[in-house]
Amino acid sequence: MANSVLDGTDLILSAGGKALGFSTGCKVSTSAETGERVTKEAVSAKWKECFIKSFSEQITADGLVLTDGTEEVPTYDQLKAAMLKGEPIECSYSLRDGSLRTGKTEGGYTGKYIITSLDLDGQAGDDAKYSITLQNSGAVTKVGQGLTAATTTTAAANASE
Repeated sequence: MANSVLDGTDLILSAGGKALGFSTGCKVSTSAETGERVTKEAVSAKWKECFIKSFSEQITADGLVLTDGTEEVPTYDQLKAAMLKGEPIECSYSLRDGSLRTGKTEGGYTGKYIITSLDLDGQAGDDAKYSITLQNSGAVTKVGQGLTAATTTTAAANASE
């Protein structure tokens, strides 16, 4: 059985149900905050016992600024409006749905996120770019088999053809 490696181009971030347009990069960082438990048994052995207190997730993404986006392709202005509302928005990340620009709905991860940073960079003679940072606000849940489900579904479909 051959192993498949995820092509970074196929990782799609959607905010408010819409895939970010002309996205050039996406990074998902999941972290655990730990605590230490000191017991009489642990003290005598000089080993700390750690446990997980909470999880957090941060997503950063970059893209090209669109001046003619639609309801299906969010613009910088739409992202800025969502940020200034100060309310969590539904976000998800999954694999590209075939040749479409959207993510698959049967796999990936989803949750509520707050936009904590939105940068705009316009250099002379270059495309204007944005960078967005999102922080989870509540649980992030796996959809189906996560990122594996989307590739497994495609592999199974291709094998049956």
